[in-house]
Amino acid sequence: MFEKMTVEQYCEILSSKAPAPGGGSALALVGATACALVEMSINVTVEKLSKDDEKYGYLTRELNACNRARACLYKLSNDDATAYQRIVDARKLPKTTDDEIKSRTNALQKEFHKATLVPLDVMRLCSDIAKRAESRVLPNLSKYIVSDCEIGISLLKTVMRFSIENVHANTCFINDENLKSNLEKQAQEILAQVK
Repeated sequence: MFEKMTVEQYCEILSSKAPAPGGGSALALVGATACALVEMSINVTVEKLSKDDEKYGYLTRELNACNRARACLYKLSNDDATAYQRIVDARKLPKTTDDEIKSRTNALQKEFHKATLVPLDVMRLCSDIAKRAESRVLPNLSKYIVSDCEIGISLLKTVMRFSIENVHANTCFINDENLKSNLEKQAQEILAQVK
């Protein structure tokens, strides 16, 4: 959905008073943009390599990984907006009787859990591509394109750092302390993998 819009169209919706898309959706799109920068740096490099060159096959595999991650991040941008809308819808459920209150509470808990999984997935994808780009892509690039890849890596790390805020924005409403702790621990572990 959002990936089919122009940048201007997306920013118009983002800047409006509509409840979604919001920061999580925008972060996923920044992650997709970062992947595209890494892809571009690989494409420029492999264009000048022979298909027999060992680097060609190596970089092409990394290119495919970036391309898949970018597609997933587009989806996660949409998923984030959907997750938030489902929370908004659950908040509108009736809460007059004890049964309604219980049903509404259960629905909200379920939606906050689901909403937490989206930024966690964003963090995992960005972490994977950042690590791959630093260790496998950068050393094999044409020198004049290295800065573009470095910008992509920096953006991926920034997305990770701010996505953890979206994890906490949802877990703070989760009543199950074990689940909350587990989700927050996962986020910290992902973030710790990239410096």
